[in-house]
Amino acid sequence: MSILILAIAYPAAIALLFYLAFLRPVQQQQKRQRQEMASLEVGDEVLTQGGLIAVIKEIRVPEEPGPTELVLDLGGLEVRAVATAVVQRLRPASEREPAALERAQG
Repeated sequence: MSILILAIAYPAAIALLFYLAFLRPVQQQQKRQRQEMASLEVGDEVLTQGGLIAVIKEIRVPEEPGPTELVLDLGGLEVRAVATAVVQRLRPASEREPAALERAQG
């Protein structure tokens, strides 16, 4: 009887440890990143996957299902990108100097 309990408890314990050590931290990181991307605002300074540092000039949310599009200012050059291209927010709009914020907003 105790061998049967050990045969069931041992794999269950390993599965629980695997979940706690590997899967849960990844899920929490993905949740934080989704929340941060959802809170992007015009004027935020961001880092893209391509390594570009840009300022968000406009956020375009499509009426039909599709990716959210950002217009990024690369210091005089405007480019369009999908929101998932943003890796992290470097500086929120509230922390940027007023002159730079006015340039980003047009």
